[in-house]
Amino acid sequence: MFDRHFFADRRTALGLSVEALADEMLVAPSTIRRWESGETCPSLRMLVLVSRHLCTPLLSLISDEDTEDRRKAQAVADLLYEQAQEAA
Repeated sequence: MFDRHFFADRRTALGLSVEALADEMLVAPSTIRRWESGETCPSLRMLVLVSRHLCTPLLSLISDEDTEDRRKAQAVADLLYEQAQEAA
């Protein structure tokens, strides 16, 4: 199941507007809004792209349970993102 709340929280945590993320992913802003509202869900192919653009594990986007594994995966993703930002 697509976790639309985590998706929206992660997007805003990275400082990305709906429009900015849509531009990066080459989709219409309305697509992002429909995902966040729960009207539609991204395809598996799009989930992989979302995972890359939001620098988060794919598992965190498809699970709505707050599990220990999810928290660990997110912590690793956050560290990798921070290191990439420092190197840039």
